[in-house]
Order: sequence, then structure tokens, then C-alpha cells
Amino acid sequence: MFFNEDGILNLDEMVVNNASFKHIMEDGVITEDEIKTQSDKVLTLLHDIEAKYDSEQLEEIKNLLVESGVLYAVYNFYSIQNIK
Repeated sequence: MFFNEDGILNLDEMVVNNASFKHIMEDGVITEDEIKTQSDKVLTLLHDIEAKYDSEQLEEIKNLLVESGVLYAVYNFYSIQNIK
């Protein structure tokens, strides 16, 4: 579910198959309003999570989000460097 056949977390596939991403990208133009709406959605999810979990669990979730962000960023840099 989270990993491809090579055992690698496939964030790109999860993102492009996400309903929010598809809606934002359907006209090929990303607006400030769409970014604001998505930001608000993420903040709502984070507030919901904060209400459900204790501080130790929240720390694990934060670490997961940060490390996923690092993976996504370095994968994008890796992809760009291999274009050359």
C-alpha cells in the first residue's frame, strides 16, 4: 500500500492519485486560492490529529512528516540531477 515493488515509499504515486491534487491540477493552473485551500485542509488535519493523540505519538507523527518531506525533496533533486 505504501511501498512500490522495490520496497520504496512511492509518494509521487500517492500524490498524483489524491483527489485534492487532481482537483487542483485539473485546469493546469495553480492559484493562490487553491494553495490557501490546501493549506487550510492540512492545518485542519493537523489540529484533528493533535486532539486525538498524546505528545509521544504526536512526536512520532511529526518525525514521519518531516522525514517524508526530506524523502520527497531529495527524490526530486535526484530526479533533476539525472536529467542532465
